[in-house]
Amino acid sequence: MKKYITNPFYILAFVFACSTGQLSAQTFEPPVIIDPPNPMVGDTIRVGLFTTFYPPCLILPWQNQQGDTHLFEFNNNQIDFYVVALTTPLCNPFPVSPAPREFYELGQLPEGNYSMQTYGIGPFTPLPVPITDPPTYFPYTYGGLLTFAVTAPKVVDSSSKTSLFILISSFFFLTLFLLKRQSSNELLWGKL
Repeated sequence: MKKYITNPFYILAFVFACSTGQLSAQTFEPPVIIDPPNPMVGDTIRVGLFTTFYPPCLILPWQNQQGDTHLFEFNNNQIDFYVVALTTPLCNPFPVSPAPREFYELGQLPEGNYSMQTYGIGPFTPLPVPITDPPTYFPYTYGGLLTFAVTAPKVVDSSSKTSLFILISSFFFLTLFLLKRQSSNELLWGKL
């Protein structure tokens, strides 16, 4: 006589062990990302922030007293990104992919290498953050320094003889292929 495990405790323990192993296999995504990951000149770049996973856990989007949600400050190729957010003491301890994010539009940038630091501020801090002595506003750093490059699309030179020959040859072979396909279809449909 075979004996089966029917105790609900063993079944729940097995399910918990399997789910814990699955969750521990996932890792957290970076707290600050750019979209698209490899921007080119002319692309509209967006910055994505975690909403409840990276300490301090943010509640986004939020507005300050002036109604602003964020501010990008440009200093040559250094970008300071200030986001208005509330923080919560409890974070979600399990990574989820794709992570829930709030996106802010950075816009289009010229070709070059950029670095961006993200700061969080409370709803009572004005934007831009005033510099006072002694300091009265303390933006906190969110995530690490993000570096990225904006590249220009590669130009294909079609004015040289070699590239013009390749271009005309590809059109010629494509035309032959389509004509042959059309004639074989006519023969096939004509025999039916």
